[in-house]
Amino acid sequence: MKGRDPSDPFQHNREASLEAEIALLRRALDEAVRRLATGSPSAAVEHEREIAEGRAALALADTRAAELQRTVADQAARLASLGHSEARYRLAVESARDYAIFTLDLSGRITGWNTGAENLLGWDEAEALGRPVNVIFTPEDNDEAVAEEEMRLAVTEGRADDNRWHLRKDGGRFWANGLMMPMRDDAGGLTGFLKILRDLTEAQLASQHQQTLIHELNHRVKNTLATVQAFTAQSLRTATSMQEAREAITARLIALARAHDVLTVEKWESADLGRLVKDALSLHNVVARRCIWEGDPVRVVPRAALALSMMVHELATNATKYGALSNEAGTVMVSWSTLDDEAAALGTAPRLRLLWQESGGPPVQPPTRRGFGSRMIERGLANELGGRAQIRFEPGGVVCTLDIPLEQV
Repeated sequence: MKGRDPSDPFQHNREASLEAEIALLRRALDEAVRRLATGSPSAAVEHEREIAEGRAALALADTRAAELQRTVADQAARLASLGHSEARYRLAVESARDYAIFTLDLSGRITGWNTGAENLLGWDEAEALGRPVNVIFTPEDNDEAVAEEEMRLAVTEGRADDNRWHLRKDGGRFWANGLMMPMRDDAGGLTGFLKILRDLTEAQLASQHQQTLIHELNHRVKNTLATVQAFTAQSLRTATSMQEAREAITARLIALARAHDVLTVEKWESADLGRLVKDALSLHNVVARRCIWEGDPVRVVPRAALALSMMVHELATNATKYGALSNEAGTVMVSWSTLDDEAAALGTAPRLRLLWQESGGPPVQPPTRRGFGSRMIERGLANELGGRAQIRFEPGGVVCTLDIPLEQV
C-alpha cells in the first residue's frame, strides 16, 4: 500500500483485515447476483436488497481502506519529518566541534557523546558511554560533590552554570565554562541532563598571568618609589646647589626609566644584561670611544635588571665626575660571566659575576665618606639580590666586583 511503513506490524494487520473483509463482501455480492438470475420474483427482491446492502458495505470498506491509506501516509510523513529533525539535530551537535556536548541519565551516567566531547575530553563515544560524569571533574571537586550539586541546581533552578577546572582522559586539566540543563519528556517528567562545556584554558591562563603581572607591578612600583625617594633625599642632602641636585635626580630617573623601557619590551619577564649595560652607559655619551663591555649571553629577572641598571649608572656617574671618564684618555671595561659548572658541582644555583674596571683616569684617592652610589651598590644590591658587591678605590682606577645568584627566567 502506498505510503505504508512495512516495519509497522499493527498497520500491516489492519490492512490485511480490511482486504479480507472486502474480498468476503465481493464474494457475497457475486453470490447474490447469481441467485437473482435464477430465483423467483420475491427472491429477486430479497436479492436486490442484499446486493444493495453488499454494495453499501463494500463502499464503506473502500472508504475505511482509503482512510487507512491516508493515516498510513500521514504517519509515514511524520516519521520522515522526525527523521529529518533528528538528522538536523545530530548534524548541529556534531558540527559544534569546539563544544563538548553530552547527555546524562538520572544517575549521572553518560548516555550521549558528541565529536566535540571526544576532541576536548579524549574519550571516544564507546569509551564514554556508561561512565559516571564524575570522571571529568577534579578530585577536589568530587570531594565536594560538585557534579551532584550541578544536577540538583539544574532541576531546581532550570540550569547550572560553572567555570572550573576539568580533567581529560590523560589526566590533563583544562579550564571550561559549563552549563547543565534538565531534559524532560512531553509530560514534563525528568529524563536526564544535558551538559555543555567550552574550553577557555588559554583565556584563563592569560587572566592568571595578567593578575600575576599586576601583583608584581604593584610590588615593583613600591620598590621603585622607595628607590626614587632614597636617591632624591640623598641628592638633596649632598648637593651643593639646587641645580646640582636637580641634575642628579634627573639623571637617576632617566636611568631608571631606561631599564623600565627594556623590561616593558620584554613584557616584564626578563632582560638582556648586555642591553642594560649599553643603555646605562649611553646616558653618559661615551659608549663608542671609552667603554667596552663583554660577557656571556645572560638574561636577568626584572628586579635584578633594575638594580643592575642603577648600579652601572652610579658607577658611570662617578667615573664621569671623578674617575676614568673625567678626562680624555680614561676607559671603562665591564665584563661578566656565569658560573654554571662551578655551581652545579657545588649543588648550588648558578651565579653571575660582574666586574667594573676603570683605567687611564686621574689618580684615585679613597673618599673620606661613602656617597649614595657606593652605599646603594654595596648594601642595596646585597639586600635586593642576595649577593655581594665591593667597590675598591685602587690607584689605577675604581674597581667594582659583583657576585649574585642568577635566578631562572
